Amino acid sequence: MTELPDLGRGLPAAFGRASGDHRPAFDGYSRFVTTAKRLLPLMALGLLALVAIWPRLDIRLDRLAMIPRVDPRQAHDLRMLHAHYTGVDRDNRPFTVTADAAEQLSTDINDMIGLEGPKADLNSADGRWFEVNSYTGTYQPQSHTLDLFGNVALFSDRGDEFHSDSARVDLAHSSAQSDDPVTGQGPFGHVSAAGFRILDKGATIIFTGHADLELEPHRTKAAK
Repeated sequence: MTELPDLGRGLPAAFGRASGDHRPAFDGYSRFVTTAKRLLPLMALGLLALVAIWPRLDIRLDRLAMIPRVDPRQAHDLRMLHAHYTGVDRDNRPFTVTADAAEQLSTDINDMIGLEGPKADLNSADGRWFEVNSYTGTYQPQSHTLDLFGNVALFSDRGDEFHSDSARVDLAHSSAQSDDPVTGQGPFGHVSAAGFRILDKGATIIFTGHADLELEPHRTKAAK
């Protein structure tokens, strides 16, 4: 009897075991399909939520885009409106410096602040006050020194009023001075001088240089 040839002979060994080797790949594909079935609905819900909130998110992004970016190199040019500084002098008496606008002029230990429309108020423990204002000025917080320029006006609770082109106010010592011509008036009368010194919140006023004083006569009561 003639033997039939063995068809399995001569074939690659991998071909004979193909049905057994493909099962791991099939299992991996099944896991991928199962994972995709779970992720796709979640992704769809995420897209729907993004579409729903996008208009509000777009508005917020537009608002953020409108916020100006500040260059650190230009930070020294920043201005503060309605500036307000407070402190006490060496006798623990309060003072206040206000201004329509303030700008930092230097950043060292002796920092200087430029002021527009500055005004200083000094109050004593017994209720007396002294006020000074001008068009522009500079303030040094470390030394509590206020320099005023342009139509400087000084007032006190006694009714005194003085005007000059410039003045320096030492807030730490509650004093003021000027070497520019000054004119003033008060209960005493009218005065003009080459300069002035005001000490102790206006309790003492010294006029320097050539001075002209017109005294106001006091009214006396008729004798009974």
